[in-house]
Amino acid sequence: MKKTLLVFTGGGLAAALNATLYGVISEAQKKGYRVLGGLEGWKSLLAKGRVFDLTEVNVDVLKDRGGTFLLSSRTNPLKEEGGLSQIKARVEELKLDALVPIGGNDTLGAAQKVSKELEIPVVSIPKTVDNDLSGTYWTPGFPTAAAKINSIVQQIKEDAAHALKRIFLIETIGMKAGWIPAASYLANPDLIVVPEKEVSLDSFLALLKKKYKENGNFATVVIAEEVRFDREIKGISDNQADKYTKTSRQNFISIALREKIKEELGIYAQVVIPRNLLQSGSPVEIDKEFAIKLGQHAVNLIEQKKTGIMSCIIRPDESKKKFEVSAVSLDQVVGEKNLRILDDSWFCFSDFMVTDKLKEYMESFIEMPVLDDGYQDLVQKIITK
Repeated sequence: MKKTLLVFTGGGLAAALNATLYGVISEAQKKGYRVLGGLEGWKSLLAKGRVFDLTEVNVDVLKDRGGTFLLSSRTNPLKEEGGLSQIKARVEELKLDALVPIGGNDTLGAAQKVSKELEIPVVSIPKTVDNDLSGTYWTPGFPTAAAKINSIVQQIKEDAAHALKRIFLIETIGMKAGWIPAASYLANPDLIVVPEKEVSLDSFLALLKKKYKENGNFATVVIAEEVRFDREIKGISDNQADKYTKTSRQNFISIALREKIKEELGIYAQVVIPRNLLQSGSPVEIDKEFAIKLGQHAVNLIEQKKTGIMSCIIRPDESKKKFEVSAVSLDQVVGEKNLRILDDSWFCFSDFMVTDKLKEYMESFIEMPVLDDGYQDLVQKIITK
């Protein structure tokens, strides 16, 4: 009797989600599994949840597409009344032999609990543009987000900031971890502001003024949306409280910072906020390649009767830019204690810039933007006149 597998995506968007789904679904089809797709994440396993039979569906079109055709949600089954009982009933109703949840810390935290409480194999796959999951060298979605923020920063710096003699603030996604803004160093922004530590506004403004003058009266700053300053400057509260996060999130900090720059430095500043653009669109090649491999590997782990684990990316030899797929216990991945954030070894908080350690890490798998085409030499000749 063939096995029945259910795969679903939860949480925020990431460009590699559909590629991951392709890896899972196509590999399961090859093995003769009955494949079900759960719609809207964990909601698909609650009462009245929706699933779609993918056993005979050709999913080749998914490989190069962003988004998730199975939809997503931030449903937390552990906070629903009788959530585990509802899941158990749905597992029995659908005759499921294994679950493959694809998501970040919240989605996989629920997966860990379900794996421990219910007698059903659970093999998870990481996904988050935030890159804050432990246990994997990077998370699918992050390489594409990094490539996009670098493209945006490069264009803003070389075109708009220089030509218009302005300060540009580019606000990125980043609630607790600053990996996306940190990745922008590849495009040479003047300052990077991450959310891991409270920021001295006076220090920031003094250094920004210095950079602005050194550049010839223009500058670019990349800032995470959840940055907290030591003085009264706040973004707009966005009430995204849900069954995972009870506190509201801060958005548009760059707008408030723009006004402070104008007020205290007397310099005109402009704001660019790409937000969901960083999570959308086709994945870059390495993102697509390993998303598919992780999906395939998850199915092979199910075949081996594994549970409570996550398919992950490893770098066996730190001296080589070569990566493989492996597996890690969810106990080593989920929860606040395992959240991967920037510390002093990754980021110089006083200089608002990344360290050499982070540079080596990023450059091992993120494609460098083309910066040296002679244009900057020409710009410098004008600036130094």
